[in-house]
Amino acid sequence: MNEFDLINKYFNFPSISADLGIGDDAALINKNKNEFYAISVDTLNLNHHFTKTSDPYYLGWKSLAVNISDIVAMGGMPKYALLSLSILEPEDSWLSKFAKGLRACAKKYNVELIGGDTNKGSPSISITIIGDVLKKNVLRRDQVEINDEIWLTSEVGYAALHFQYNNIPQKNRQTISNCLKKSAHESFVKPIPPLGFIQKAKSLIHSAIDLSDGLAGDLQHITLKNGFGAKIYIDKIPMHKWFRENNFYELALTGGEDYQILFTAPVKNNHKINSLLKKFSMKGAMIGHVSNKKSIQYELNGQPFHLSKDGFRHFG
Repeated sequence: MNEFDLINKYFNFPSISADLGIGDDAALINKNKNEFYAISVDTLNLNHHFTKTSDPYYLGWKSLAVNISDIVAMGGMPKYALLSLSILEPEDSWLSKFAKGLRACAKKYNVELIGGDTNKGSPSISITIIGDVLKKNVLRRDQVEINDEIWLTSEVGYAALHFQYNNIPQKNRQTISNCLKKSAHESFVKPIPPLGFIQKAKSLIHSAIDLSDGLAGDLQHITLKNGFGAKIYIDKIPMHKWFRENNFYELALTGGEDYQILFTAPVKNNHKINSLLKKFSMKGAMIGHVSNKKSIQYELNGQPFHLSKDGFRHFG
């Protein structure tokens, strides 16, 4: 049983007053005639998402950034956050650095920390994020349409490369430049959700999801679970050349922790989306199409490509 099976079996309660409940990047609750509140929560745990030696500054940044990513994926603007923090001891140095990183991320995205809870216990960080989203431009996973183009906002694989570095064979590790190591590390510890781009592009988009569990796994949530399939051209997926030169496509597609946005849009908006990507200096690209085959097909240089897994799964 993975986390999605667990949710469906035990916690998939029907929505009564919420406009959108369980099953998307954020829940939607009516705010006024023009807007929804978008609300989400993410948790980071010791020895699973971070270790005792993790830099607390970047942990503070990432704790908030992964939540902001959920609001971005809904086409919303993050506004407020509540922090639930469990720690064994209140170490001043650690807390000072953690708060500094949290504050830096909050400042960049104009998010206010308005409350929360502090406990003694096994180290764990949970943040609830609240944002606003215009009803006319809300992005949901279930708004995908047949023949939509499938897009990525930027490169994938950097965070997975950092996380899996010690598991990569020595002959392949030797080809990783210091510059690539630095980029991989920065991507893992300091994700930067593409808020500006999505705010400008949301009127051009049908559906979207943030990439936390890997492109291959998250793609299923906007295709297979909505009765569609996809054709993905791996040669079009933006990634560092190291992945191609070392045939580590699967790491880039399934490693997770990218916190970019995967979205679908009608073909007619191709030029406008490309122009916006250039305007925001983003390395995004169109990587495939939505199909009616109810399966996801990957193609590399004109030949079928098979993945041995489809992304990260808790308990999976």
